[in-house]
Amino acid sequence: MFRHLKTKLTLAYGGLLGLILAVISVAVYFSIQNTARGKIADEMRATSAVYSELWRIQAEKLEENASVTAKDFGLREAVATNDIATIASALDNISGRVDIDAAYIVLSDGRVVSPGMEQTERVEPGVWQALTSRGETLGVLAVDEVPYQMVSAQVRAPDLVGWVMFGYQLGAERMQELETLSSIPLNARIVMKPDLTDLEESSGDNIVRLTNVRGFGDMPEAVLVLKYPLAGAMAPFRPMLYAILVMAVGGSLALLICSWFISRSVTGPITKLDHATHELASGKRVHVKVSTNDEIGRLAESFERMAGEIERREDNILRLSLTDTESDLPNRRALHAILQEFQGHTGKHLYCAAISPDRFAKIMAVIGQSSTNLLIAQLGKRIESQASVEGVGRLGTDMIGLVVRARTLDEAHACLAAITTAVSSPIEIDGEKVDIQLSTGFAHHDETNRLHALDRAVIALQQGRQRHAKIFEFDAEAYGDPSGTLSLMSEMIAGLENGQIHMAYQPKIDLRTQKIEGAEALLRWEHPVHGFVSPEDFVRTAEETGHIRPLSEWVLQQVRKDRQAFLDAGMDIKMAVNLSGRLLTDTEFLDWSITLLKGETSRYCFEVTETAVIDDPALALANIQRLREAGIEISIDDYGSGLSSLTYLKQIPAHELKIDKSFVMTLSAGSSDALLIKSTIDLAHSLGMTVTAEGVETAEVMAILSGMGADAAQGYFIARPQACEKTLDFLRNFVADAPRDKGKRGQAGRKSA
Repeated sequence: MFRHLKTKLTLAYGGLLGLILAVISVAVYFSIQNTARGKIADEMRATSAVYSELWRIQAEKLEENASVTAKDFGLREAVATNDIATIASALDNISGRVDIDAAYIVLSDGRVVSPGMEQTERVEPGVWQALTSRGETLGVLAVDEVPYQMVSAQVRAPDLVGWVMFGYQLGAERMQELETLSSIPLNARIVMKPDLTDLEESSGDNIVRLTNVRGFGDMPEAVLVLKYPLAGAMAPFRPMLYAILVMAVGGSLALLICSWFISRSVTGPITKLDHATHELASGKRVHVKVSTNDEIGRLAESFERMAGEIERREDNILRLSLTDTESDLPNRRALHAILQEFQGHTGKHLYCAAISPDRFAKIMAVIGQSSTNLLIAQLGKRIESQASVEGVGRLGTDMIGLVVRARTLDEAHACLAAITTAVSSPIEIDGEKVDIQLSTGFAHHDETNRLHALDRAVIALQQGRQRHAKIFEFDAEAYGDPSGTLSLMSEMIAGLENGQIHMAYQPKIDLRTQKIEGAEALLRWEHPVHGFVSPEDFVRTAEETGHIRPLSEWVLQQVRKDRQAFLDAGMDIKMAVNLSGRLLTDTEFLDWSITLLKGETSRYCFEVTETAVIDDPALALANIQRLREAGIEISIDDYGSGLSSLTYLKQIPAHELKIDKSFVMTLSAGSSDALLIKSTIDLAHSLGMTVTAEGVETAEVMAILSGMGADAAQGYFIARPQACEKTLDFLRNFVADAPRDKGKRGQAGRKSA
């Protein structure tokens, strides 16, 4: 509800004390009111006693007058003879002489005679009952709804012949006379109530006292009501109440003001701390000055120390984030920050370069990791000291990045050449000099290029080393657009599911029996947008991204399924599947493959290249032996296309050697290729391997290979790679070699492609 602690404290303290004052004021008010009520009640009690005494005296006077009148001889005779006129005249005469307000004669037959009236009326039943039962009585009686203090006396002549009734009217005038006898200006009246429980002891803003007054005979009692206004009772105390109210209001205001100042002194430092906390959270440096020596002052001092420690840690974190901890050189982030400072017009004349010592791996192997870090650190310091260098940072283990300013490409090339020459002198590490030769790649800093200039400089360094150039500019054309391969794997997975990728089979012919004895399984991908995608492209990407295993698992499962189709057609041929060198060391995959092909492993051949065993020869050769022992044949594929090694050829326990098509396609009698192929065939046979020639496209080449002793041939002359169904059609229509059919086989193979 309230956002500020100062407001809360002010209202809390001021409100609490104000509430206490209000409670005290209310208590005083009600105490005074009760006191006033008590005093008025005492006055009313005394007044009521006075009224009772006066009424007693008046009642005695009325009784005396009534008794004298009842003994008058003439009145007794008139009552005894029922002389109404005489009785009325006598009552009228008596009313004029005696101080009474009402006079009546009640005859023994129940008739009432009033002064000056010659006709009679029947007495009220209640009055008649009171007269006949008591004889003589007194009390309050309502006549025409007006209360009277009434007394009665018997008239005897000598027997009871009637009653005399005298009374005083208890109206407003009589009550005013009584009110003058009270010490307070109260209001008095007689109320005739048949039920006394209906009368209340209090009446709102008035102080009321009720006193029961005896009724006439057995008739209901009357009530003397004394009323005094409460305001009148409180009037003597009103100045004191006003003084208390003024003191309460003034005290509350004073308390609020004092509470505000006190809370301000408390919350002021807290507000400063709160503001400083927000400033600190936003990364700004803060200083809090609080002069108090209390808990808040000590809290401010603690906050000041904490802020200082945070600032020091942030400075250290910032320094570490911009520093390579191993060499204490700036890092890539620092170089990015430098380039950020030159954004705009000045950034157009900046070039980023990557400098790396040649033979770095060998240097590290000789002097160790720690000494190598020292070497990179000293090299970075040398580069940083060059006048044309705007910034330096370590980009990698063996690489230092730098930013130079140059107006043209040639100027940048010359500048970097000068820097490279200047810093290439031997570096002394732990008392020994280390000779270094440097290679440099560079690129123009272009803010619009998707690939950052530092990344292009690193690529230029690699491009330069491939071309044996010491200083090389980034070649965008040679780099191409590798972004197209980023989605290639997801598209490949989708292609496996929707049938875009399928298996094709190229038959192999046994040159001795002229029969199809096997087929090589090859991947084919018809992309709906890019068309035919070469297996070399997506298989290589699958190897780089780790998708080669799921791809190979799909291939094996599909080949096994297609081989079953061949078996169902009555053709039991051996299936050759290319195995990636990445999987040759994946023991788990090989175990899965052996389990999948269990029971028919002898009808499968895994083709591997010589280079597949280079990364981990021991594990690769052990896994090849496991495959061989499981019954799967091993074929050395593309022999002669790479770095052929007689050592690996001897160590690999292969069943077959496949001569690369680059030798076979240009084969002719007496050529150097023929000599190489012949020696390879003889070498393979001496090692216990069969030989298959790839790339056979003419009958002449096939005949030469057969004459050299090759065991099998594969190529377009026999058949192109085709889908499973078309391969089955080819096998059904295949005719063994005969002189008349030599030309037809090649045609059949080409037509089936």
